[in-house]
Amino acid sequence: MDGIVKDALQGLPGIVGDKLLSDKATLVKRPTKEQLAKLLRSSPPDQGRPLEDVVQEFEEILSYRFSVNHPRFFAFVPSAASPLSWLGDVISTAFNNYAGSSESGSGICAAEESILRWVAEKFGLPPTAGGQFVSGASLACLTALTVARDQLVEDDMRTKATAYVTEETHFCIAKVLRVTGMLEHQIRNVPCDAEFKMDPESLRRAIAHDIENGLKPYAVIATCGSTSTGSIDPLDAIAEIATKHKMWMHVDAAYGGSVAFCESRKNLIKGIGRADSIAWDPHKWFFQTYGCSVILFKDKLHPRESFATTAHFLHDVEDGYIENPFNFGIELTRPARHMRLWFSLHILGTDMIDRMILRGFELSNLVASELSKLEDWEIVTPSSMAVINFRFNPCGMSADNIDNINILVSKRLAAQNIAVVFTTRIQGVVCLRMCTINPQTTDNDIRDVINALDRNARLISKETKE
Repeated sequence: MDGIVKDALQGLPGIVGDKLLSDKATLVKRPTKEQLAKLLRSSPPDQGRPLEDVVQEFEEILSYRFSVNHPRFFAFVPSAASPLSWLGDVISTAFNNYAGSSESGSGICAAEESILRWVAEKFGLPPTAGGQFVSGASLACLTALTVARDQLVEDDMRTKATAYVTEETHFCIAKVLRVTGMLEHQIRNVPCDAEFKMDPESLRRAIAHDIENGLKPYAVIATCGSTSTGSIDPLDAIAEIATKHKMWMHVDAAYGGSVAFCESRKNLIKGIGRADSIAWDPHKWFFQTYGCSVILFKDKLHPRESFATTAHFLHDVEDGYIENPFNFGIELTRPARHMRLWFSLHILGTDMIDRMILRGFELSNLVASELSKLEDWEIVTPSSMAVINFRFNPCGMSADNIDNINILVSKRLAAQNIAVVFTTRIQGVVCLRMCTINPQTTDNDIRDVINALDRNARLISKETKE
């Protein structure tokens, strides 16, 4: 499948494409205590320094990192950003256009509207839908749940409002709910089923119980592609419950929303178009650089009721053909975050994006296939949305020792610069987790990493017994 990457890089300067394809940089590079102390003590000089010296130090600072774009970085949700995205971002940033006003940035605001319309259609939202680009899912969800509160919770009921999540819900949601005024006891944790999906019957019971006690259920947050397991909540069932109780359904599709653009897999997120709001991160499984996120609303006018404002110094930029974006979100100062995505889409085309997303599923299935050939390895959660959890689980060892072996395996692979495969805890046990969404990753990369995992696990197991 290397051809996908080569095709995607066609037309770029050779040095860029060649470097990306051959980059085997250090996967994890940390500064020494001395280097970190030096950085912490540093301050700008009184007199300027030579450009070459500054660039050299600049690159050194940037080199201390997790190399999340590396084809063998499988932790978290890797940001396998296409060079087309950062090239588009560089060009857009050079113009430094203001995307808060359609009068001062008419071209970029029109482009943002067109992309949002296209994305909304892909998600199955109605023609009334709209939204805007924001910095990340945290701000997208904050925007959505602020609007949900304003639409459905009367001022005198804010202390009685309740919102519903699961243990698989991303932790940013709890922060967002607190920012919107909800206290910890107003956030309900609904149980998941055996597949780590929100259980609709438990949701019904929790809502009914709160109504009986004079509370105000107003929002349910569904997950479309959880970080730990890739699970997708039953969106249609949750939508039915939300509709019955006149509640707001928000879908955190920061990761999994990209599947809407993969024709052969989009059925996995059936029902997402019934949401009142959707958060989606193109800087995850859509190969964009960080800072490119989307919040969409079924009714594009709802956020205006929460955020529209004006000032005497804005009157001259309030008569654009498109209403000013700053009236529909939190930010007044807005960069043109969407133009890197516009640039990428127009060069790659949607067929290429489809293939790049599909590649993540193929790689995750290959991980499962390779593990099935080995003794003592257990798949804890099967491949879902290009996420798979597994562990080395030999017979005759204590649970604590097995957990420690899996932790050490993760550490050794990173130290050996073979791969970054971090751990998570599923149902009380330590698992190794791989998220395989980087289209640069080859089949041989997967086989080499699985072999290295097995080799290290057996060596550590032997050391533990001795």
